[in-house]
Amino acid sequence: MKRVLKIFLVFIIVVIVAAAGFILTLQVFEYRPAELTVLDIENNVENVQENYVDLSTAITVLTFNTGYASLSATEDFVMDGGTKGRMDSQEEVQANVEGISSILESAAADIYLLQEVDTDSSRSYEIDQYAYYQDFLGYASAFAYNYRCIFVPFPLQISQMMGKVNSGIVTFTDFYGTDATREQLPGSFSWPLRLANLKRCILITRYPIDGSDKELIVINVHLSAYDDGSMRTEETAALQQVMLEEYQAGNYVLVGGDFNQTFPDAVTTTYDSANDSYSYDYLYPLKDPGYWQAFPIDGNWFDANGFIFGVDTNTPTCRLLNQPYDTVNTENNQYYVIDGFIVSPNISIQDVTTLDENFTYSDHNPVMISIILNP
Repeated sequence: MKRVLKIFLVFIIVVIVAAAGFILTLQVFEYRPAELTVLDIENNVENVQENYVDLSTAITVLTFNTGYASLSATEDFVMDGGTKGRMDSQEEVQANVEGISSILESAAADIYLLQEVDTDSSRSYEIDQYAYYQDFLGYASAFAYNYRCIFVPFPLQISQMMGKVNSGIVTFTDFYGTDATREQLPGSFSWPLRLANLKRCILITRYPIDGSDKELIVINVHLSAYDDGSMRTEETAALQQVMLEEYQAGNYVLVGGDFNQTFPDAVTTTYDSANDSYSYDYLYPLKDPGYWQAFPIDGNWFDANGFIFGVDTNTPTCRLLNQPYDTVNTENNQYYVIDGFIVSPNISIQDVTTLDENFTYSDHNPVMISIILNP
């Protein structure tokens, strides 16, 4: 009996030491980005007038959360109530990368804002998606990491663990850009969850305008998802400050990406004064109260400062990954409207369209906007 107890105690000690060692390793190698990082603009076009933004010409912008080419119609995801953390093979990921590239090519946009693009990640079989899209488009590009971890030990099933992750957001364009910066957003998960989690940021790129001393400021965003909503609120407030400062400086501001919040046109908010609480009536209602909730963006600040939402509510922009996509009974899927744009008052929106790609290559649909910069 004593021998069995001794073996059990030794086993417990080994497990505790191993776990402590692993957490210490994550702590030592934790990604700690600076508050502001100047980024390279790769393949930047020549600094000549013909490559500047033109006030007389409409600009098309596509935003697309690509789901690291691993969250296609066949997949579920553990954080959404599924079981998986990666696809079953490199070939499947590569097929999604090629499918996403075909969508980008068909869109023929002037600017592309992509989120969840992996460079060297175990979860996507080390395929450098950024390099692939860069070579495919041949556009100037800026890349900002928002997720770097030497090993993400989740989900707990060994074959599904995400492992090494290097991922971020990227802006592509054929306009000449003067500079690109990565700005860290506030808020983080508590320790030790923080060690293997995203470090959210915004990617700001600047483009000169022909015949004007103003600039077009493009902000690529991917806000938090699996928090209680407070981090998303904090991140949005920081984003608002940047938007207002740039607009007050006389610039044109376009923000696009995955906000992980429901746009005002896709939700009705009701306040219960008796209980000091809010209830939400979503355009695409939650089919189960236990599902992930994309809390509404508070539109009051944007309305008060003249900023305009660019969103298409006719087609959902995201699906829940609690299960593979049900193509037979599409009503059996949970949908959201969380991808789109916000523009400053000196920009006119001509059209916004969610491209219904049936979630074939990603758990998001791309959204395209056409804008005019008002003189």
